[in-house]
Amino acid sequence: MMHFIREHAKGFFAWLIVILIIIPFAFWGINSYFDGGSADSVVARVNEVEITAREFQRVYVRERARRQEMLGENADPALLNDALIKRDVIDRLVNSESVAQAAIDAGLRVGDTQLAREIIQNPQFQQDGRFDGELYARILNSMGLTEKGFEAEVRQDMLVEQLISGVTGSEFATARELQEVAALVDQERDIAYLTLSPGDFSGEAVPADEEIEAYYEENKDLFSLPEQVSVEYLELSAADLMDGIEVDEDALRRMYEEQEANFVQAEERRASHILITVDPDADEAADQAARDKALQLLERIRSGESFEEIAKAESQDPGSAAEGGDLGFFGRGMMVKPFEEAVYGMSIGDISEPVRTRFGYHIIKLTDIKAQQGRPFEEVRAALEQEYRELVAEDRFYDIAEQLSDLTYEIPDTLEVAAQELDLEIKTSPLFSRHVGEGIASNPKVRAMAFSPDVLEAGNNSEPVTIGTNHVVVLRIKDRRSTSHKPLEDVRDEIIASLQRETSAEKARALGEKIRERMAAGEDPASLAEEYQVEWREAGFVRRDDSGVPGEVLRAAFRMMPPGQDQARIEGVELVSGGYAVVALKAVRDSAVAEGNGEDTEERFKNLVLRKYGAQAGNGVLESIRKRSKIEIIQENL
Repeated sequence: MMHFIREHAKGFFAWLIVILIIIPFAFWGINSYFDGGSADSVVARVNEVEITAREFQRVYVRERARRQEMLGENADPALLNDALIKRDVIDRLVNSESVAQAAIDAGLRVGDTQLAREIIQNPQFQQDGRFDGELYARILNSMGLTEKGFEAEVRQDMLVEQLISGVTGSEFATARELQEVAALVDQERDIAYLTLSPGDFSGEAVPADEEIEAYYEENKDLFSLPEQVSVEYLELSAADLMDGIEVDEDALRRMYEEQEANFVQAEERRASHILITVDPDADEAADQAARDKALQLLERIRSGESFEEIAKAESQDPGSAAEGGDLGFFGRGMMVKPFEEAVYGMSIGDISEPVRTRFGYHIIKLTDIKAQQGRPFEEVRAALEQEYRELVAEDRFYDIAEQLSDLTYEIPDTLEVAAQELDLEIKTSPLFSRHVGEGIASNPKVRAMAFSPDVLEAGNNSEPVTIGTNHVVVLRIKDRRSTSHKPLEDVRDEIIASLQRETSAEKARALGEKIRERMAAGEDPASLAEEYQVEWREAGFVRRDDSGVPGEVLRAAFRMMPPGQDQARIEGVELVSGGYAVVALKAVRDSAVAEGNGEDTEERFKNLVLRKYGAQAGNGVLESIRKRSKIEIIQENL
């Protein structure tokens, strides 16, 4: 019942009920409703300073909501691992408290002026760029925080930041360290390579039955079937309820009268224009020249020349000039303000003085007006019928869904009673696992509910699961199948393909090793490639991020020791695909910044090194502080 109200509350009284239920949760914490725990119970101690359940619960709720928002509304609930979130939150609180204590011991302080400045400058508490005290109070109230409590949190965060930034900001890098990093990061290597694909050795004979059976037994876990269930379920949606709703003619008429303003088509006007453009950065002389040009054209029109012909010849608007300047019909809000104001102040046939906009000077001719007109009832009847059915269906949906929630909760071991009372069909899903399903089980919320302890182990009906707008299901387990293995016959072809791939990969590796040995002995790579009918690729000098060379080859080349003088270094690389590569490293060229050139590049490497050193120093300080602190985490209170 609580779940249903929370998901579907509508109207003042429904929300009042939710608020009255939520208030105790905000003040005493969720856990106290379920396990009798107190919000003032202690979840951790840091050097005798207590972290309360109230504080932990507030941060936990915020963190869980943040992760839910990141994952999206339809994310698999299993990804919101409560145990992991709780562990992360308690670690964060313990770290913050221990570092804050160390900062105070080190003589660091955050004064009231500093604290006030931090809060006042927070954009979250500002309206129109200025701090808003009422907004500040409302936001804190919505978070269940007092001003005193929030300011204590901010003060502690600032203390932590002072200490950590004081450590991380004190790191420095020597010129030699920068040179070494630059030499490695931007280093270039002259390489060549060939690759052997398992596909080059396909067409192998089918393995013997004994070999297939041995592979199956040795690798049985590869062919395991996860635990699966099928469910029977009742499905309720407002969309399904719409079909049986008869339309009330009087209700439609009332809806039309109430919404009559929505069925009015606003006045539209049709105009043509001649544009003389002005650069936005033009000086006063250029602006005046454009205006003078527009005035000359206006004088020609008033002398009897065709507006349309002058527009075609002189207008600098490429979109309308060929059409004699015609812009078609448009309503308010579609044109820039000065243009719109001019048009809506004219009568049909009027020609305006030059009008200045950010585009330049316009001469405007009003050619037609479509007066505002309302759409008759019959024209909008279909839309009103649809809206009427949706509203009635929604009301019925809420009523039936509440009954569904009550009946399946009060009689938790069957869906039959609810199905008969509410005239709903009991449907059955195909088998599905925790992570994959079809039909109704393609929804991660359904899978998570089916495998929840209350449904899977206790055998109860589920609570209503919202799977769409005004669309819920209630389910229970129909069939459950434990983890098993696919029969050998079902995977025989798969095993044959695997064995053939292994054989092909082994042959590719053996040939690759043979080519590598011959190259290392001094034989010409191009000649060997031609002998074995493979391509020898001269990549030239490449960097670590070169997209023209396979990643595995590139990584192998940058792991290799530099070659000797006039002697390439040759190595073989087994590829993830089962293939094999032979790589020749012929030369290494360090980055120019390693020799002191390129100030921008040198600054980039300096920042890279300092960030790395700063992170290491910060982690080291945190670890040291935690080791010196007496920390007790009370798991049963989390």
